[in-house]
Amino acid sequence: MYLSLLLTENSENIKQSLWQAFFKGLGAFTTYLSNATVYYAAKKYILNFTLFFEDFMLSKCSLMMMILGVSLGLNGVSDYPKAKKAFISIFKTMKAKSLIPPFLRDNQSKIEPYNLKGKIEFRNVTFAYPTKPDIDVLKNVNFVIEPGQKVGLVGDSGSGKSTIIQLIERFYEVEDGNGEILIDDINIKNYNIYSLRKKIGLVNQEPVLFKRSVYENILYGDLDADKEKVLAAAKAAAIDKFFMEEQMGKKEDPVSGGEKQRLAIARVFLKNPVILLLDEATSSLDKENEKIVQESINILQKGRTSITIAHRLNTIQNSDIILVLEAGKLVEKGTHQELLNL
Repeated sequence: MYLSLLLTENSENIKQSLWQAFFKGLGAFTTYLSNATVYYAAKKYILNFTLFFEDFMLSKCSLMMMILGVSLGLNGVSDYPKAKKAFISIFKTMKAKSLIPPFLRDNQSKIEPYNLKGKIEFRNVTFAYPTKPDIDVLKNVNFVIEPGQKVGLVGDSGSGKSTIIQLIERFYEVEDGNGEILIDDINIKNYNIYSLRKKIGLVNQEPVLFKRSVYENILYGDLDADKEKVLAAAKAAAIDKFFMEEQMGKKEDPVSGGEKQRLAIARVFLKNPVILLLDEATSSLDKENEKIVQESINILQKGRTSITIAHRLNTIQNSDIILVLEAGKLVEKGTHQELLNL
């Protein structure tokens, strides 16, 4: 089967390369042929003194610009099939109807999580991604996280850890009949998605930074915050070195991975969420940076419901409860010591 796929792909690439070479050759041939034709035709008129050299050069330059455009157009003809597929894909995506209400008007009648405590419950949750509907990533998962608890999620790659984070953020929807996710004993589907996400803070392994200053990147946590709050968040995340008197957070693009992680943590400090989600936030850092970032995370976790995905034991061994996933199933849960005893 794999050989057949490779041969098909190879055949398509050869076909595309041949067409590309043909049109590029045709473009070059057209350019040279036009040049030769112009010079041949102009020779007769110049020798008869019916065409002056200045007029000839003016006409030639105008004609060459037109021919160059035709030549470049021919070079781009081979890209037409790829461009057509890309346009079709873009418009399909734009026309696709979201299963999760994407607009503010669709959420106006939903519940506002004003006094959210942070209790999270997965009740008989089975989930498969829309692109692979036949493969269940989570299989009848049940657990309850009490408000303020620190929870660690462990398991092999593909066991469903990140999927749990994405479902809490409601990036994906659990289909009716496949269980439900509750926050403060209310189905997550009944909340205003905009208001709920404001109560949730997320720090990824690769944080998303914008082409803006350090100050503005932190400000995305709360666009209404003043400078004092932004600076306090930067200090809490140990990244206030960018806020010296002469800089005030104007520097763009922190270089190191540790600085990027601390910037993302500062953004969450500013957001002040009820629920904190940490998806392998320190896994790509060296030991020195990991220690600094982990200290900031420990401060951030106080008084919040937090879920931490980690491969390194030292980042979750102080969790109130650890959930162990295997092939989409919750196989064990307990404190670090209880799991060691098991």
